[in-house]
Amino acid sequence: MRWARPARRASVLLAVAALYACGTGAVAGCSMYGGDYCWEEQTCDEPPRAEPSFPASPCDGDPATSPAKNGCGVFVARDGNDASDGTRGAPVRTLRRAVEKASEPGGTRRVYACAEHFEEAVTLPSGVAIWGGRDCATAAWTWGGKDRFTEIAPEPERVPLVVEAREASMTSAVFGVRLVAADAVRPSGSAIGMIVREGTAVDVVSSEILAGNGADGADGESAPQGLRAPDGVRGNWGADGCLADWTEGAPAAVTVCEDGSTSIGGEGGDGDVVAGGDGEQGVPAPGPDSVDNGEGGKGGPMTCTPGENGGAGASGAHGVGGGTGVDEPLKYGSISAHGWQGFSGRDGKNGGIGQGGGGGGGVGPNGRCRPVDPQGGPSGGSGGGGGCGGRGGQGGGYGGGSFGIIALHAHVLVDKTEIITGDGGRGGNGGRGQDGGFGGPEGPRGAIAGTGYRACEGGMGGDGGKGGHGGGGLGGVSVTVGRVDSSVHLTESADWAWGAPGAGGVGGDPSDTNAKGEDGQTAVLWEFPELHVPPQ
Repeated sequence: MRWARPARRASVLLAVAALYACGTGAVAGCSMYGGDYCWEEQTCDEPPRAEPSFPASPCDGDPATSPAKNGCGVFVARDGNDASDGTRGAPVRTLRRAVEKASEPGGTRRVYACAEHFEEAVTLPSGVAIWGGRDCATAAWTWGGKDRFTEIAPEPERVPLVVEAREASMTSAVFGVRLVAADAVRPSGSAIGMIVREGTAVDVVSSEILAGNGADGADGESAPQGLRAPDGVRGNWGADGCLADWTEGAPAAVTVCEDGSTSIGGEGGDGDVVAGGDGEQGVPAPGPDSVDNGEGGKGGPMTCTPGENGGAGASGAHGVGGGTGVDEPLKYGSISAHGWQGFSGRDGKNGGIGQGGGGGGGVGPNGRCRPVDPQGGPSGGSGGGGGCGGRGGQGGGYGGGSFGIIALHAHVLVDKTEIITGDGGRGGNGGRGQDGGFGGPEGPRGAIAGTGYRACEGGMGGDGGKGGHGGGGLGGVSVTVGRVDSSVHLTESADWAWGAPGAGGVGGDPSDTNAKGEDGQTAVLWEFPELHVPPQ
């Protein structure tokens, strides 16, 4: 990404300067959502410190002016060796090894790092300091100046620096370090410069935090297009008359769909020596908006009525967009020790199966049988089975976020440091639903051969309902510091800028406004709800 600073940053900095004294003119009743920020709460309360960031000792000093001393820290340079002692003359090669040695029992609790590029992710225990930006070409490894940094830049979606609690009441320090979180590449992946975990405190001074762009959310998969769900089965034939004294109605026609749902065309009415029986109603019940009801036809001694067509299955509900209908404090996602998680669009529901057609009525023989033949009349045909409902489309994934710092139940001080975040990712679009299958044809009626005298046919099965379209995903956010119950102090010398919020994805039916995901937001300081993630 391009590290750019939007022009609006100047007005934000003026707002900080105006409110920094925490006087009666501070903004009251502001919201952390939608661009209004609680500056009084966020910038004016210096986080409590159990001890100075750099405790008095023979190694005490200002990292901007003090030389690096053997015995006061572990030295790390790209041309070092992790098997070395970590002295100035024999530095280790990786920051991971340097931090490990510095945090050992009796360790120096400080790391002196050359102003070089380190392609690794670092976990910093509480109480350990990194003095970066050291000019390792000089004998004293002094700080190289404000434009010289120890750059920590791991592969995409790894967090460059994580501060975690290992000892209580100890403050970590980061000086002269540039944290670079690359553009995320995995769908819904986020770029996060730094995570400060529960029970920790950290001072970030004379450093830079650069977070790349969040990745776009994956588009939801569409159900098969141009290929309807399976059609209903054809109704069964009614039996001819004059072949038995009692003629059984056509057996039910049964559609069985992939999801196990069934639609049954009603049995045809029996034929008998006196009067035919009624046909059975098709099942299941029709969808709420159907005009057909699958009633069975009526039988009689001489006449009958055909079965009614089965009602259409209900259309599947469309999935709502990510963040839509969610209360304001929650709609833009949650954070945890693993990062940020937004809301994907909901999947569309499957369409309902069509109702089976009603069975046709049977009739009596009406004197049409020869005296030597059995005297049962013809029976009715069964109704056709209903068509299967279409599959719903999947919801789109949420766009990834871009965060400078995520703080969880922690204390964070940022001074003389620039934090630049990238763009939020676009929410994925929802997938399209599938058309339902056609209802099965009606079952033919029984007859008395050579006479033109017939029973009644069944009704057609109802069409399956169309599958709902998926909703679009939430757009990604761009946030300088996202926090949960944390004290965050951005001094007047801190500087920041952010990119554009991610657009919410559209639903599988773009005209459905409820299916569009919410657009992401930008903020300097944002109180998020906490996502509780089970231990890995």
